[in-house]
Amino acid sequence: MDHFHSCRSMPDKSLGLRVERKHGERLRKSLVESGLFDRSRKICSDETYVYLPALERNDEADEALSKVASFQWIELDFPAEEHQTTPEELLGFRPSFEVVGDIAMIEDEGNDAERIASALMATCKGIRTVIAPISDVEGEYRTRRFRHVAGDRRTVTVHREHGLCYLVDLEGAYFTERLGTERKRVADQTRPGQMVLDMFAGVGPFALLMAKRGARVVAIDKNPVAVKCLRENAIRNKVLDIEILEGDARELALSYENSADHVIMNLPHSASEFLDSALRAAKPGGVIHYYCIAPEDDLYRDWKTIESAAERIGASVEVVYQGIVRSYAPHRHNVVIDFRKKGSV
Repeated sequence: MDHFHSCRSMPDKSLGLRVERKHGERLRKSLVESGLFDRSRKICSDETYVYLPALERNDEADEALSKVASFQWIELDFPAEEHQTTPEELLGFRPSFEVVGDIAMIEDEGNDAERIASALMATCKGIRTVIAPISDVEGEYRTRRFRHVAGDRRTVTVHREHGLCYLVDLEGAYFTERLGTERKRVADQTRPGQMVLDMFAGVGPFALLMAKRGARVVAIDKNPVAVKCLRENAIRNKVLDIEILEGDARELALSYENSADHVIMNLPHSASEFLDSALRAAKPGGVIHYYCIAPEDDLYRDWKTIESAAERIGASVEVVYQGIVRSYAPHRHNVVIDFRKKGSV
């Protein structure tokens, strides 16, 4: 949200949410994902709060959004957006899609896929290719397979985020733009000169953002395509002081025992298998950013696994932060647990 509009209290009010500015983008994304963001109205702000226009209020939305950030329901005079034709208007329903660079990834809706692709390319000027995944994230290199739906036949693009650009091969290395806000949240915690170990770096969206802020970064990935893109992205973004390693993070992390101020564990389906190495790499007082997929009725169940891993190496841990990063599937969420290593024997 690069530009906000001021709002005035007027008789013609509509429903919205008030949230502190620092949480505004995260709540906006969650409101969009819930289907309740009112695209016909403009977002507003003042020095303290962001005001997000909403279509309706319901208990389910209340519960889901409250897990992202504290907010208040309000009524306000939200200025109307200048009308632009939307995919929803052309299709008669709201399609699910993600845009990386100039490539849109849609849910494969069978016979509707071509209609969705056509609507996206007609209404979203920056989209040049539309693809649909035909597999989940799979294999030791965490990749997905896609089918071409419309536009150029390719899966390689350049994605821009937080002032940096990333060469991405969507079929060769996993990447999602939906973690953009989370990547900034973690990067905002780092200080120049701190040592960061990114155990599953991919094409570099965590590692390079933190290196740009002056951290000493070691970026590891087992996928040779991801590492190739990461090296290219370091050059593209003029990041010279970064160590890039190709191999198994479980073993390579042990070379940095008690060294890291921050350890990034963005491997949500199997990060628990690498906890011992991550805990050994973190210095006493270091923070580990741990990602997993969890059911909505037991979001932070992996905390017991984390405590057990700490006990194995003679360390203790404490929670620093925990939250929902994004919805992953019905009743399942991608969550983060930031925890501090307090000490070891």
